[in-house]
Parts: sequence; C-alpha cells; structure tokens
Amino acid sequence: MKLWTLGVIAAMGAGIVGGIWLLNRPSPTTTNQTHTTQPQLSPSNPDLLHGANQFAFNLFKEITRPDYQATAQHPTIVQQSSPNKVFSPLGVQFVLSLFLNGAEGETYDEIAHALGFQHASLEAINQFHLDIQQRLRRWQAESQLVLANSIWIRTFDSLHPDFERVGKAFYALEAHQVDFSNPVEAARRINDWGKWKTQGFVPEIVTADEIDPKETILAIANALYLRALWAQPFLVLEEPLKFRLESGKVVNVSGMEAELKVPYVKTELCEIVGWLYRDGDWGCYVVLPRLGLSVEELVSELDASRWEAWLGQMKAQQVLTMMPRFEVKSEYDLIPALQRLGIHQAFREDEAEFTRILADRDAGFIYLFKQVARGRVDERGTEAGAVTVAITKLAGTPFIVDRPFLFVISDRSSGVILFMGIVRDPSR
Repeated sequence: MKLWTLGVIAAMGAGIVGGIWLLNRPSPTTTNQTHTTQPQLSPSNPDLLHGANQFAFNLFKEITRPDYQATAQHPTIVQQSSPNKVFSPLGVQFVLSLFLNGAEGETYDEIAHALGFQHASLEAINQFHLDIQQRLRRWQAESQLVLANSIWIRTFDSLHPDFERVGKAFYALEAHQVDFSNPVEAARRINDWGKWKTQGFVPEIVTADEIDPKETILAIANALYLRALWAQPFLVLEEPLKFRLESGKVVNVSGMEAELKVPYVKTELCEIVGWLYRDGDWGCYVVLPRLGLSVEELVSELDASRWEAWLGQMKAQQVLTMMPRFEVKSEYDLIPALQRLGIHQAFREDEAEFTRILADRDAGFIYLFKQVARGRVDERGTEAGAVTVAITKLAGTPFIVDRPFLFVISDRSSGVILFMGIVRDPSR
C-alpha cells in the first residue's frame, strides 16, 4: 500500500512538533531505510530516559503556549511572533543536571523532580548523562554531532573539588575564568565558545546587557550541534507546495518529495514518518496531526509514555512524502517555563542553595536562563544547533533607606566614634 503524507514542519501553527525532530532515535536501519525494527530505550537506565522524555514534553508544552512571555527582568529576550518553533530539551537538561551537582536541600529536590530524576541517585544521573555523550560520539561516520558543556567563573574564584571532578568525568566540562566586571568581553567569550561549538550556526547566546558587572558569579552553558545527510535525499518539487495554515489560508512554499520504505505509524491523533540519516542510528520524525486537529491540540496530548508507545508501533511502510523545506530560529527565556514545572528556589535570591559549585562561597541564584536554537531541513538533510546558558549572581540583602535613620562615622581600627546623626527628612 502506498501512503501519501503532507509534512507539517514547525510547531504551534504550521510546523514540526518542535524538539522531537532534532534528537530522537528511530529504529536501526540501513542506508536504504528498509530495515525498521522497533526503537530501543537506552540500556543504561530506561527510567531516567523516560523521565528525561517527560521533561522534554512538559517543557515543550510550556514554551509553546500562545501566552508564553519572558520574565519582566529580561526584556532583551525577543518575544517571537513566528508560529514556528525549534527547541533543544537536551541542552536544558544538561545545564540543569550540572546545577543539580552543586545544589542542596529543596533546590536539589525541585530540579530533580522537574527533570523526572527524583527517584534516582546523583551517581546514576551523572552516569546516565555520560552514557548519552558516549552514544552520541559513536555517531560520527558521515555526520557531525557536537555536545559540549562549559562553566565560566570569576577570575578570583575556584571550583569546588567535587564539582570539578564530576564535571570533567561525566560531562566533559570545560572550565574558564572570565572577568564579569567587563560584560562586553565576558559576553564575547561565551558567545565565541557557543559559535565555535555550533560551527557558527548559533553565533550569539548572551548580550552584555544581560551580564551584571558587579554581581554575576558564574555561567553554565551547553552547546548542541547536528549536521546530517538523509540516507536517501529528497527531490526538490518543481512546483510550489500548497500548504494550508490552521487559519484555512493556503500559501505556496518551496517543497520536496521522496518515496521510500520508512518507519511509519498512524495513531488516533496523528501520522508519524521517520526519515533516517546516513549513519542509521538517528532520524527526523515528522508528526502530522489528523485532519481537524491543530498542532497546539496535538502538543497538549503528548507525553513520554504515548510518544514511546507510538515509536514502538512504527513499521516499515512505503510512503510518498511531500513536505516543505524550512528554516526556524527561536529564542527563549526559560525561567517562567521552569517555574511552572516546579523549580522555584533556584531563581530566588534568598532561597537558592548552590553551595557545592564553588570552593569558597555560595554560587548565588539563577537570574538568567535562556536558549537560542536554530534548525534547517532541506532535501539534503538537517542542520540544527542550540546554545543554552544559565547565569547566577550574588544573593544580596536588600537595604532600602526609605524612612528616618541614624548614621555613625567611626574609626574602624580603634572603634572611636567621630560623628553621629539623625536624618528625618532628606529633602530639607
């Protein structure tokens, strides 16, 4: 039987169920895409993989809400009007997991629960992330995939020995010292790192205005980059592809097509096709909602259990796919979404407990958590990149002198008081 699909390629309006297509593992296959056995969960810890997948869907639902807004303290983060979205849940997961290694108390519990790791030991969590990196490194024959982590600390600070040891052993963590009192230079160095790791695909993640020159303590960043060719390339359509928006309007777009035996499943909510890359272990899932169901409605129904069940039902099927070529870029302030997932203390200056990142002091609280992601899919393959960064600063004690007060001027060495006074009305 021959099946026809018109691919929908961007989340929340006209596209991909974002974040799914970037890094999901289809069934093993040869380059002709004909051998399609059931996908397997990570053998190292399927419970942690399930938790991570659930975190991905939970976070994706939040950042694709039509009313999602950046926090008021970060107006520099662009609120995009585009209905198309791309997002890397794995980048956020790695940054949070590194913070988990420096957290204590309720701060630790909230992050672990949001990630779906609340029932695992920290040792198991770290091993799980090491396994992910090792599996990704094996996928390098005809494709390029980079996953990198870094921490940026002040020039006069040093890392806690345990955090440094775990970071290097399980996350290949690169440690850099930077002068945050010069925010232009600090931003340049962090951006250059992300640009280098993503082959120039994501040239900037943070601006100088987002770095507090007096109170910034550290930044933790993740970079993820993928460039892969299809096992069998598409053909560019000679005529424009008519793409129907959810409003009913039809637009002409540049399209491509291919007819091959590929992993396919039709569910009660959607159709899914898996397009595989030459290395065979990874691919792009295109998820097409059933007629009458919007992408937003489909996203609201997704969770890890349903997604994993659908992947397990995929079978080799002769499919003629026609879909748009596309490029998407997104920028997110992640703090509101992570707060809705139950992470609160990490973002509160008087409650965050990051006591095990630095050797001699607390690491403060997270005041900036953002991601810039970009993806391109065309007839040759996929290129995608994301840089995620979280920055902490001092948890200062507020001291607002807005009522009558005393002042004392004394010699600090001897304690001798030189002057004393009262200010009842500074306007006089």
